[in-house]
Amino acid sequence: MPDDRQQSAEHASTISAAPMVPIDPSVNTWTRFITTFEPSEYTTWIDESVSWKTTCYIGDWSPLLKLRVRGPEAKAFFEYLSTNHWPDFRVHQAKHAIFCREDGKIVGEGVIMMLGHEDLIFTSVPGVTWALYQFYHGARKFNATIEVVSDEWYLFQVQGPKSVEIMEEVTGSPVTDLKFMNAKELAIDGSKFLCLRQGVSGERGFELWGPAREGRKVYSAIVESGAKFGIRQLGGRAKPVNHVEGAFPTPGLDFLPAVHGNDPELRSYHEFLQAGNLVHVSFLHLGANGNYSTDPPAHHRTPYDLGWGWLVNFEHDFIGKDALKAIADDPPNALVTLEWNSEDVIDVYTSLFRADTLEYMELPRNAGGSVTGSRVCVNDAVVGCAVSRCYSYWFKKMISLCIIEKEHAVLGTEVLVLWGKENEPQKLIRAIVKPAPYKEDQRKKSLKS
Repeated sequence: MPDDRQQSAEHASTISAAPMVPIDPSVNTWTRFITTFEPSEYTTWIDESVSWKTTCYIGDWSPLLKLRVRGPEAKAFFEYLSTNHWPDFRVHQAKHAIFCREDGKIVGEGVIMMLGHEDLIFTSVPGVTWALYQFYHGARKFNATIEVVSDEWYLFQVQGPKSVEIMEEVTGSPVTDLKFMNAKELAIDGSKFLCLRQGVSGERGFELWGPAREGRKVYSAIVESGAKFGIRQLGGRAKPVNHVEGAFPTPGLDFLPAVHGNDPELRSYHEFLQAGNLVHVSFLHLGANGNYSTDPPAHHRTPYDLGWGWLVNFEHDFIGKDALKAIADDPPNALVTLEWNSEDVIDVYTSLFRADTLEYMELPRNAGGSVTGSRVCVNDAVVGCAVSRCYSYWFKKMISLCIIEKEHAVLGTEVLVLWGKENEPQKLIRAIVKPAPYKEDQRKKSLKS
């Protein structure tokens, strides 16, 4: 039997640095992103976290899983899984798709792009594994083929006020004609890719989809060309800050995919993942921390809980339709941002110098890998769950997303957030209900300004 050192070495050999990004020898801290490691910081997390408001960043999302479905019923397959449908879906358009189980709880979500009339690509993590399972073992069959193409594509983000100038400079082609969630083919030194207008940063920006073998070349060219515009390379430490500022709920950070349970379908799904060696990306291992609940199903959410009710359309058949229809007229919860009281937050850090030390608040936020939820209270009653507690250097505030009972989602409502683990020192922190997104949404504004 191998000793612990051998087992550790074998495990480490299965995880590598992000293959699409050139190694920076000055980097000495790393953050895990799915099955690869990426630099934690290139400059500093503060410098990188302001880049998408002032200049631009380039970031690597290539490790996300990617699924390609082709055939006459490729679109119908995704519509069956998704809460929305797309009668006017056009080539080189993209859509946000949300997949639910029959109880209306989200099992995965991601972006679908139409590469051809019968050719779609979908990127996610839990959404990809769920789509694979439904294709092979679901209640309906579709005239299409399915293929995991994760390693065949790079996926970069170029986001921020200077993204237009950078992309036009490096490609020699205009991008101001692109409408939101539409793509067109561009090239850098002969390397072609699809440039999708998108904005996970909450700013105007682009996602670049291209062949993996050309990823490093394209990435390096953008970094070099963007230097005069102040481009930053985005490390793993600052990456999720924009998820909170821009209110982009994320599986494994703000909610858990609804894959925890022991009903027949989930048992079959778990067996499917194990047989296909997909357990390492299945989110089955993710749990929950914090004083709200450590029970994973407590962090299963509906689209309405996460501000995605507008992406639910009942004019087609989809998994979870009946459950969502039952709550559509009066959803119990809403998504808001909480702005935490700065004096109370400062006291948490001050407690590091007292005997009654409170739980430390990592900056800018905790690493991924589990949902950390804090109870949100009004008049001693728990009315919500604060997730993704995050320090925004740009706004000089500690903020979080919050799934809260709808009656308490009124802007300006004062609530209390319980900070600290059970059976350890705890503190009630004052907070105010703010809009989600907290930062003004710039994604759809004109690219010509």
